[in-house]
Amino acid sequence: MRFWLLDIASEPGARIDLWLKDEASSTWLCRLSYPQSFYIVGLGDKAAALLEAEGLRFERCGRRIRGKPVDAFKVYARRDDLEDYAAKLAKRIGDVEIYEADLRSSIKYLLEGDVRPCSWIEVDAPEVGVEDSIRVLGEGEVRQAEDAPPPRLRTAAIDVVFFAEKGSARPDRDPVRLISLCFDDGSELQLEGEEPEILRSLVSAIRDKDPDILVGFGVNRLQWGYLVERAKRLGIRLDLGRLGAEPRTSVHGHVSIRGRLNIDLEDMARDIPELTIENLEEFVSYLGIDARLDTIEEYELAERWAEDRESVKRYSMQRAKAILKAFEALRDFIFSLSSLTYMPADYVLTASAGFRVENYLMSLAVKVGELIPRRSEVAHVSYPGGLVKEPIKGMHENVAVLDFRSMYPSLIIKYNISFDTLSPSGENVAPNGYRFRARPEGFLPRALKTLLEERRRIQERLRRLPPDSVEARILDARQRAVKIIANAIYGYTGWAGARWYSREVAEATTAWGREVISSTIKRAEELGMKVVYSDTDSLFLKNYESRLEKLVEWIEKDLGLEAKLEKVFKRIVFTEAKKRYAGITEEGRLEIVGLEAVRGDWSMIAREAQKAVLEALLKTGDPGEALRKAKEYVRMLKRGEVDRKKLIIWRQITRPLSEYSATQPHIIVARELIKEGWRIQPGDKVGYVIARGSGPLYSRARPYFKISREEIDWGYYIEKQVAPACGRVLEAVGIKAEKILETDESTLLEFF
Repeated sequence: MRFWLLDIASEPGARIDLWLKDEASSTWLCRLSYPQSFYIVGLGDKAAALLEAEGLRFERCGRRIRGKPVDAFKVYARRDDLEDYAAKLAKRIGDVEIYEADLRSSIKYLLEGDVRPCSWIEVDAPEVGVEDSIRVLGEGEVRQAEDAPPPRLRTAAIDVVFFAEKGSARPDRDPVRLISLCFDDGSELQLEGEEPEILRSLVSAIRDKDPDILVGFGVNRLQWGYLVERAKRLGIRLDLGRLGAEPRTSVHGHVSIRGRLNIDLEDMARDIPELTIENLEEFVSYLGIDARLDTIEEYELAERWAEDRESVKRYSMQRAKAILKAFEALRDFIFSLSSLTYMPADYVLTASAGFRVENYLMSLAVKVGELIPRRSEVAHVSYPGGLVKEPIKGMHENVAVLDFRSMYPSLIIKYNISFDTLSPSGENVAPNGYRFRARPEGFLPRALKTLLEERRRIQERLRRLPPDSVEARILDARQRAVKIIANAIYGYTGWAGARWYSREVAEATTAWGREVISSTIKRAEELGMKVVYSDTDSLFLKNYESRLEKLVEWIEKDLGLEAKLEKVFKRIVFTEAKKRYAGITEEGRLEIVGLEAVRGDWSMIAREAQKAVLEALLKTGDPGEALRKAKEYVRMLKRGEVDRKKLIIWRQITRPLSEYSATQPHIIVARELIKEGWRIQPGDKVGYVIARGSGPLYSRARPYFKISREEIDWGYYIEKQVAPACGRVLEAVGIKAEKILETDESTLLEFF
């Protein structure tokens, strides 16, 4: 039969459970015994004799370690403590190395069987029974099937409301007050009243609707754990999973709900650097989703619940609807990323970029017989990155951006850069001296070729499809997932936590990249173009008309790389620093890079003011108009005509507060909030506003919800936020920042 692989789980007793959906959207469970295994390398025949003495089943096989052929033993052991057992066995045998004992058996099953989650598979197995209306398959064969759109999958979005009278809610004290559920069939449900009834009704609703996917925002980090703890204290079994399973914490901080995909969109939000704070409001706005959210802050919940409960209920349901809309927009991408990386969809978002790349590389390693090494944390060593040419400060018109297509992946392929081709006698010599063999093809070039060829095939199929078709939407999501993994492979090699860490590969790749950019800049200038800026894999060119095609031809012929005209800026302004500029394209689209307007550690009023100044400057080309816009914001602040929320400065807590010694404003505020009962942990962002008064800045920082308009230091926001942000732009076009603070004669009276 043909099934869509929804999820996979490792169960005690060396068993793998495959949760499946058929074409009619019915749920099936396939239970397979899976002989756990690991590899031993070293000692040869002596190791074989010792393994026999242990009574273990094993087989001799040829494998590779970083490209070098080795004689290995694949050892089978049906144990739930496989990693510990393998380590003890190696210690008893001595002088051997262990490989792949630390892999989760569910992941190893997918890799060895070349079976992808979130895709169609064929299962040849007998039906052995029915459990709780779920048809169960026994032992059999499983193999990958042809790609096709997924079956109809039922989805439920969840939002949970709990709060304390003061500070953050604690599961040992504060009850769950409300749960909102929004289903993709259009139905909605809100659960309120006595807490035991809320929790029992949640279990009942999930059983009745039987969703394949549960999606939330912040459920992994907080909500599921809170619900489980509250249920435990009340003596209620929160069996939300299929076959009566409770939620449990799994890998990467993910919470697993058996037989269903638990997807937390906050995990994706935390990967988006453009978000000031990773809340639902900013996330849906970033995605361009039309969703009404009458925001109620955590500190307001207790008061609003007492005075206007309907507003809290309305906001919670708005959140559930927005979560469902966001998931529907991202669903195909999430499924594609899952299938590509062999990581189940319910934790592919929770995993970091490094783990996603690594899982993809592990799938290739199994195919080519490369043993997967243990992860061993090494000390991070910095190395030179890509070449960034200092910008020519000021405003420029008609600037073309020439972009190298997949430069680092292309260089890795061209020069066969890989951990297994690194050799003192290699023919390909990097500018920094590292050498790589030209033959045979290395592990990383092979991985990248596979990805790039896959992306080309997808794009060719896309060109033949109607853009609004379901298949086109799915294929477009898949090619984006492929691009993300391909572009991240170079960075993975320099990640200290990588199984295949190789500083030499990372350094050589950037060294060749710098050489490419340097030679391209030189050639562009020889052709009569002016390079006003370059950044890693792109050049910003003036006087490019009738010359750009010659440069592209030279890049393809002499460098063996691909480059294309990415965009043309009608106007662009560069500040004094690298990676900080803004431009307006010929189509009228404003793009801002690195400036305060797109940085989360500045107040919204400063970001808004700078963006307005940039728009005025780039649309009109008139610095005077930009200065007038900056002064408008100064006048608004002097009058106190700015929403208090726009004054909040958000800073992230990156480590435990006990490790901070500096008197930074957000740390002082965080410590104050913790004393009052608020939950602050690494990864959270703390918002504060600066109050009037004397003394250092940190002594005047107040939690954003504990300061009145009368207490605000409006002068601080003029002089230290808006003026510097706008001044950075204006100084680039010859206007001193002090001009922003000068009072025009015509408007002098309005300040008295």
